[in-house]
Amino acid sequence: MSVIDWKQRGVARYEPGDHASLEAFQRAHFGAEAIQLSPDHFHWLFEEPPEREHEGPQLWLCKRNGAVVGQQGGIPFTLKVGERNRRASWAIDLMVAPEWRLRGVGPALSETHTGASDLAVSLSMTEAAYKSYKRGGWLDLGNVPTYLRVIDPLRCLRVSPYGGGLAKLVARVGKPALASASMGYGLSAKLLGARLVEIDRFDYRVDDLWEAASPQHSVIARRDWAFLNWRFDLSPQADRFRRFYVMRGETVLAYVVLRVDHWKGEPVGVVCDYLARPGWLMAAFSLMTELARREGMVALMCRTLNAQAARPLSMMGFLCLKNGLRTPTRMMVRPALDQPELAGTVGDPKNWFVTIADSDMGFKGLGE
Repeated sequence: MSVIDWKQRGVARYEPGDHASLEAFQRAHFGAEAIQLSPDHFHWLFEEPPEREHEGPQLWLCKRNGAVVGQQGGIPFTLKVGERNRRASWAIDLMVAPEWRLRGVGPALSETHTGASDLAVSLSMTEAAYKSYKRGGWLDLGNVPTYLRVIDPLRCLRVSPYGGGLAKLVARVGKPALASASMGYGLSAKLLGARLVEIDRFDYRVDDLWEAASPQHSVIARRDWAFLNWRFDLSPQADRFRRFYVMRGETVLAYVVLRVDHWKGEPVGVVCDYLARPGWLMAAFSLMTELARREGMVALMCRTLNAQAARPLSMMGFLCLKNGLRTPTRMMVRPALDQPELAGTVGDPKNWFVTIADSDMGFKGLGE
């Protein structure tokens, strides 16, 4: 079915005149306290992305008799696939009023969004959205793993939302091993001249880091100065993030973005985003682990899909919680109908680099 056909079914891009009916729909179906209702969040998310479109915000609505009955949002971004850049979009906030589900509204919204880019990607979707995307031919890439570095085993186990599964992992690894793991790597990083520098904002130096680090990843969303400035420095939640460079001399070897959450009052460090030059990922995470220990955090965690990180993180004592989470982070991708050649590369999760800075994962808590 063509885009024209979808438009005939009441799907169109958001316009300012839709504000009142969209707000009523979101209040009813996302909740009165939902982040979708924040004007600052809406402006930043749909009107300020560095890859924003001339056609308007990537937000499509389905209306019946003047009322919004469904919505599909998108975050435009540049995706490096191999050596080429592709126009892509994160699919977010697909929502259809219950009485209009299974009546073609969800597929109409999804197809319209998918047709606007070379490919669409979705992370952390609801069960209803997952089923809708699956029926629509999206490729299921499985769950994005969560890596947890226990800093203080007794405090962490007392407040952790992961229950008995985490206790079993800790018992298998051993508390003494967890307490001492990665200390040697932190010392090695310092002997190599690497140091952790906290910064207020990102600057032009991350462009050089991106050019040096990106070739090692087959499929990765562009992480240059323009993106990082928008994603963290201009965000309405900017004050929640701490930004760090890992440096040797005047060279930026890696960056790490940290957020501090709390489990029953205990501080937990959440690595929201990172990128490292080849060979420097272990130094970056070991220095962050030392920081977490100095500041009394019970654990350091990172939800990331990065095949190159799995072994180094395991060696440093990070526990992989890929299975058993109460809210697993599913990932799906859908190349545009005229881009079938992308399926082989983007359909393999081992090719991807993903963090919670991608899509809208980082807008929400990561305690689960």
